Amino acid sequence: MTIDEGITIPYPSTVPKPTSTPANPVPDARSVPLIWLLIPLIVATMLVLGARSDDPLTGLIGLGIMFEHLWAPAVWLLAAGGVGSGLVRLLNPQRGGAAREIGLLRTWALGVAGLIAIDLVLGVSGALASTNVIRVLTGLLAMAGLWSCRRIRPTVIGIGLAASLPIGTLLLAATSAPGWLWGTEFGGFDALSYHLQLPREWWIAGAIIETPHNAYGYLPNGVEAAFFHVMTMIGDPADAAISCQLLVACVALLAAGATGDLAVAMLGRDERLKNRNLVGQLGFVALLATPWMIVVGSLAYDEAVVLFLGTMAFAMIIERHREPLGDSPHVSTASSLRFGAVLGILLGGAVLAKASSGLLVVVPASIAAALSIPRRDWFPIVLATAVAGVLICIPWLIRNAIWTGNPLFPFASSILGSGDWTAEQMARFATGHRGTGVVSGLQAIGSEFLFEDWLSPDGGDPQRLQWAWLPLTGLVALAVLLFRGRDRGKAGVILWSILVSIIAWALFSHAKARFLLPIAPLLAAPVAIIAARLLSESPLIRRGIVATLVWLAAASPAIVYALERQGFPAAGVGSSSLFNGDFEANAFEEAGVAGRTELLRNASPAFVLNHRLPTESRILLLGKSDPFHLDFEGATEGDPRISYQTVWTRGPFEEAIASEDPDTPLEDQVASAIDELKAMGYTHLYLQLSMLDRWTRSGWLAAELQPPYINAILRQRPDVRRFGDQAVLIEL
Repeated sequence: MTIDEGITIPYPSTVPKPTSTPANPVPDARSVPLIWLLIPLIVATMLVLGARSDDPLTGLIGLGIMFEHLWAPAVWLLAAGGVGSGLVRLLNPQRGGAAREIGLLRTWALGVAGLIAIDLVLGVSGALASTNVIRVLTGLLAMAGLWSCRRIRPTVIGIGLAASLPIGTLLLAATSAPGWLWGTEFGGFDALSYHLQLPREWWIAGAIIETPHNAYGYLPNGVEAAFFHVMTMIGDPADAAISCQLLVACVALLAAGATGDLAVAMLGRDERLKNRNLVGQLGFVALLATPWMIVVGSLAYDEAVVLFLGTMAFAMIIERHREPLGDSPHVSTASSLRFGAVLGILLGGAVLAKASSGLLVVVPASIAAALSIPRRDWFPIVLATAVAGVLICIPWLIRNAIWTGNPLFPFASSILGSGDWTAEQMARFATGHRGTGVVSGLQAIGSEFLFEDWLSPDGGDPQRLQWAWLPLTGLVALAVLLFRGRDRGKAGVILWSILVSIIAWALFSHAKARFLLPIAPLLAAPVAIIAARLLSESPLIRRGIVATLVWLAAASPAIVYALERQGFPAAGVGSSSLFNGDFEANAFEEAGVAGRTELLRNASPAFVLNHRLPTESRILLLGKSDPFHLDFEGATEGDPRISYQTVWTRGPFEEAIASEDPDTPLEDQVASAIDELKAMGYTHLYLQLSMLDRWTRSGWLAAELQPPYINAILRQRPDVRRFGDQAVLIEL
């Protein structure tokens, strides 16, 4: 799906237009009616996949949930379009003269980066919690965004219809209750732990506040601020969860459009390929046909924003590549400054979305720019990029500096300080986030990326074929482009960017599969170019084979989805009541004595914590750091009903143990800590034994939560309820 140009950035009249073809080619009018085929195919995909559940109408239910919850993400994205239009006008006060197209899609990318920064500022000030203020402001920005969309020219021709399969899968998956999908993400654990949980806590507090109990509150949190925005518009964090997932899904579609933009940018002045729209559409399909994109695009994660902004940055850099070498047009300093400012906003926005983008997006993009841009333009572009990138990150940097004294906390602690964290905390955090060495890094390239070791040893993390076909196919396609003279320059830039990303990922991060997703568009774009050439220049039989392969690749996310949750992935659609205990509570009210006894015997933790304990109870969670489905209301005297902490942070129990004399017998230390908890108003202690065991095996567990201390708690306090071998609830 391609989008016609919307906003232009003018060059001075003395500067000739760039020789590269615009990134947004004019659509073929004959193809426009075919877009109406895409919609029923998307609906059909949702209905077919939804039929794989106990209720054959689940797909229809998912469709209804999507329309019910789509308004807030749509308004937020239109508001982002309004912000983007304002940024473009700010960067281009002059009109007229020879113009270089920036395009609506890139304007939108600028707007997404700008709006998450605005949301951070409004969130810290407390304005983001004011429903009336936010609805009015968002509405005004959305109207500006709607006006900027007036020149949209959607096209769907031929092979572009294959996008219906991953789009339908993405939208159905996004309507699932948080906590259900996916196995590789442990049911979206990170969303329940902080992507959704943090904005929920901010919404309760009325502002973005420091969360010493949740380490992830110190990350840039740009996407989480957008979720806070959506929660305020809707008026309830729980009701907004699906809307947040749909917002990510919509941005994932924009990222696919950006991949098409990148593929067209790589073509340069290729005259042999007549239908440039086909390249853009195949780029769109190629990214969405990667199952990992459907995974991260259907959860309340931040990768989709990183991919959208990062891919747009790469597309701009590749378009500026000198073609042929040394024959690039002269560009004024003012134009270079504008280019750098746009690039800085995009790259800075990617860092605001996810801190690891500094390593996995900014560094490769810098390499690409150095290889693509003439040296005479480096200084103004680098200067403007750095200034704009830092400026857009200012909300995060100032906030963290005020909270901890370190603007980059919890990073660079040895230089800028570690705030209130102990040396032991910093060591555990470093252990969980640093590379595992050269050998392990090389193994990760094979097992997590190229070949996906789905036959992983027992006890390892769940793995699926979610990179599927893309890595090897993308590298082969890139090799083909490298060995063709007309493509060698830009293909070489992309290859170096990919290699730098893989090396940085393998050696300096924890080398998990989804963290390498920023290179997915760099692999998908060459695939789109090769496939488009085969479809345009090959004999009929070969075209049929290529088209079949494209459709098979497009079906891979649906296949991966269909195999989730023992073949019943759609059972999570419209099933939030299964996760917060409401379903059991309703059944309990309607059951007789025998039925209630059975329900209590098999009760879930959420049912017991949310519905069976008195509202005045105060529960401390140890080992459970994903409390999004637990009820925080019912607090007394301003204290939260439920307290928790993430693995890297310290809670009241750890603080109490740490304050004890280490020479005191362990049993006495635990007894004294329990007394302190009771004095603080806690009535119950919930121990997630399975997670504490996992943290122990990973080397992440705090010293005060080691097994001897947990066993001492179990000896000293009677159980209220055990939940199999997984957890225990204790009355203090």
